[in-house]
Amino acid sequence: MSRFALAIDIGGTFTDLVLRDAQAGVLSTEKVLTTPEQPEEAILDGIDSLAERADFDLRDTDLFLHATTIITNAVIERAGYDFALLHTKGFRDVPEIGREHRYNLTNLRLRFPRPLSPRTLRIGVDERVSAFGSVTRAPERDRVLRAVDELLERHDLRSFAVCFLHSYRNPANEVMVGEWLATAYPDAYISLSSTVAPAQREYERWTTCHINAYTLPLLADYLDRLTAGLRARGFAGSALMMTSAGSPMAFHACSRFPVRLIESGPAAGVLAARELGARNAGSSEHPNLLAFDMGGTTAKGAFLTDGVVRTERALEVARVGAFEAGSGFPLLTPSLDLIEIGAGGGSIAEVDSRGAIMVGPKSAGAVPGPACYARGGEQATLTDANIVLGLLDEESFRSSGITVRAELAHQAVGEHIAHPLGLSIERAAQGVHDTANEDVARAFRVHAAELGLDYRRYTLVCTGGSAGLHAAEIARILNIGSLLFPFAAGVSSAFGLFAAPEGTVLQETYITPLAALDRDAISARIARRVKGDTYATEMVSQGAVVNLTLDLRYAGQGYEISIPLGRHAKRYEPHDIQEAFEREYTRVFGMTFPGYEVEVFNWTVKVSYPEPVGGVGEWKYAAQGGGGARDRGKRCARIGSRGEAISLAVVNRYALTPGEQISGNTLLEETDSTIYLPAFAHARVLPSLDILAEIETKEGA
Repeated sequence: MSRFALAIDIGGTFTDLVLRDAQAGVLSTEKVLTTPEQPEEAILDGIDSLAERADFDLRDTDLFLHATTIITNAVIERAGYDFALLHTKGFRDVPEIGREHRYNLTNLRLRFPRPLSPRTLRIGVDERVSAFGSVTRAPERDRVLRAVDELLERHDLRSFAVCFLHSYRNPANEVMVGEWLATAYPDAYISLSSTVAPAQREYERWTTCHINAYTLPLLADYLDRLTAGLRARGFAGSALMMTSAGSPMAFHACSRFPVRLIESGPAAGVLAARELGARNAGSSEHPNLLAFDMGGTTAKGAFLTDGVVRTERALEVARVGAFEAGSGFPLLTPSLDLIEIGAGGGSIAEVDSRGAIMVGPKSAGAVPGPACYARGGEQATLTDANIVLGLLDEESFRSSGITVRAELAHQAVGEHIAHPLGLSIERAAQGVHDTANEDVARAFRVHAAELGLDYRRYTLVCTGGSAGLHAAEIARILNIGSLLFPFAAGVSSAFGLFAAPEGTVLQETYITPLAALDRDAISARIARRVKGDTYATEMVSQGAVVNLTLDLRYAGQGYEISIPLGRHAKRYEPHDIQEAFEREYTRVFGMTFPGYEVEVFNWTVKVSYPEPVGGVGEWKYAAQGGGGARDRGKRCARIGSRGEAISLAVVNRYALTPGEQISGNTLLEETDSTIYLPAFAHARVLPSLDILAEIETKEGA
């Protein structure tokens, strides 16, 4: 192993870097503004900055880990590439029809996300595969290519999505058309639904393929530029990207499937929360964690019951409803189970048509950024509001290299919020701050209800540069009594990259009666799936382990229940599988149906190495142990329902020592984040230098 390993997380506003130095046994951090048009520039700038102050050289680095939000941001902001959709003739409007499901029966203004594929860019192909997998009509090469040529004469397209009916049963027609396109257009990017998401349910499979095609050129171009930049600086090690499933994959394996990276950054943040909970085991009476990550663009949340990260075989992105399931794009791709909210430091605040304050989902990002950054932004953001309130000041940003001007924050909040509502600037800023808190709390309530969890029994683990300013108030809204503020919270997602083993997750629909299987048949099916994926095959040959999860249901039902079976073939006995299914079915529905046939629906095969890519347990940050005087004076803030001025003690977090107690009405400052402890909170410093806060909840008041 070489001396260095580097983990990088690109957010919508900042790019975070964590450098692991095996020789010194420390972690060094860097935070730079994201460069949205060329994200690799921020990475390379951060690397150059680390090289100047940490005796760091990429030529002595064997591991480069990367998480990013560029794929999900491209979908939300509609910043991908137009693509040609080749679909089964007669099914042109599947993207608009969807599931014909109203996710809110009482909303007369119900909205759904606009399809990524305009109708003018769709080509109907005269082909058909039956629901049982037989090819009843093969496509004709000349007719397909002639239609594509005519479309390309009118539109400049680089990407194709091929989505045919029942291709999960038999991909022959899709594969055939994909080969024709690859031969005729060798520089094109081609996504086949049978490869991207070989699963039943046409709308979900097609949507997954659409997002892959929409973002594939974006990812390919980005990885080419990033790889060239790393090589120019002498890097010759392994380069991995975090996937939505919480498993880093090699660049070359990720490059064909950008849809698998849709929750890359948030997944790394969840893994960071799990590690933080583990290293502080015993510091809280609650073993359950609510991972709360709030950066410059979005806030994310995930429930970890007994420290276990939930993984789902599907997710939904770009919701247009009020965090309502069914209002976004459904994707058949494995993901850690989390909720994402368009609320971060750079989220734009405005007055909506009802005369109410709205925060996000639009963000000022890194360019132009909040108004106070003096980089061209004119609209008010959450960061501007926090400056007006006194929770942040110009000195709070000095280490980030940003020269902040507080008067610009006052001007933006006054012009866009206070004046339209007839409020004082301070009262308007309080409204923006409170709206963001309520939005996050509401999203967590909705997600907890979907999962059937009592969030009051969870500890809020707060990561990201903005979380510390809002966490205590959000916890009080939710009646959560304890919060954990990790050291270097602003770069925690990058830190979380070291905590996951390299791996890949393979899914497919293969419907068969459970009674028709035995242990050997199940093992053979797993081997067949692994053999069909080059990356998985390589990993298995190098010692990776294989874990199986089956989705089962009673024959005739429309949805299924996931049963993890692990890696041991001895657990693959149909009788044991049925017993596990009945136990879980009883837990979910309170009953079973003895005598009804149970069928296997989906197969999920996870291939991963036994150990995380980096050892994070005993590592300490280079900034620990120093940082100057503890007290940094007082700051006048106008925070609270009445808007009265209060005096907050400002404390240098780097000067705190284990066991130290901290009272409320305090701001704890570090280079990449600030923690606000209101009057109803108190905290103590743990041996890890993380901070555990307890608050007086409304229920306990």
